[in-house]
Amino acid sequence: MKQEKVQQILIYTDFTPLGNKCIEWGIFFAKKFEKELLILHVINDNSYHIFKKNNIEKDVKNKLQEISYNIEKQHKIKCITYFEEGCNCTIINSVAEAHDTFFNIIGVHGKRDPQYLSGQAAIKIIKKSRIPFFCVQRNSKIPSEISPVIMPMDTKKEMKEQTGWVTYLAKNLKTEIEIFLPDIKDNRLKNNIIFCTNFFSKFDLKYSKVISPAKYFGFNKSAIDYADKHNSLFMLSMTSKEPSFIDWILDPPEVKTISNKNGIPVFIINPKKDLYIPCI
Repeated sequence: MKQEKVQQILIYTDFTPLGNKCIEWGIFFAKKFEKELLILHVINDNSYHIFKKNNIEKDVKNKLQEISYNIEKQHKIKCITYFEEGCNCTIINSVAEAHDTFFNIIGVHGKRDPQYLSGQAAIKIIKKSRIPFFCVQRNSKIPSEISPVIMPMDTKKEMKEQTGWVTYLAKNLKTEIEIFLPDIKDNRLKNNIIFCTNFFSKFDLKYSKVISPAKYFGFNKSAIDYADKHNSLFMLSMTSKEPSFIDWILDPPEVKTISNKNGIPVFIINPKKDLYIPCI
């Protein structure tokens, strides 16, 4: 009988403490979702500060194998490793596509660490991907207990895709969903609420609705502050399908979301033309 392929969660590690935090989140998700891990390192200028230049590939390979061995020994999770020299902005997505990963975990460094993956660079990678990303930061917590996930909701029709993902995540994590809503009256928002609550009820998921003190302006920040205050496990977000003119001049709002000062981890989805919902 042919064995069913187990999808992998990709973890990008730069071998910094933040890279280690990505690995801890990867272990957490792999256990909950019964997935395997693909641990990736991209050899670039940062790698040469950690390993000897004349032995770089061997050192990286040994380091990845050490990480993989410890995970398999301690957590009984199957791992594969991969490394390649070049630009992480292209290699992360190409490796994820080649392996058809379930989602990808990356660490987002601050503006004071420009040589590493910043929020702005991360969003450029995410916007080119059909595969969702889970973004953590230095001050993000390590998953130790299950708490609610927060789902900010607006008037966009792409919210239906986000509903499918949050349903899968909450169902397998066995956690509650907090739907965070702007303080507005809009039929599009009303329709999105009906759709998602019917979807959640179909799968017997517990959910609650929280009204933000903000309307449009400051809504994302309000959601992040709420997630921080109420110790949410992580927050869901979506990239802008059609960035505004201001987004071309300034950083897109998603950059601030995944680089939030509170360190709230963010599961971010790049909306697709066709409605995609993971296998629940």
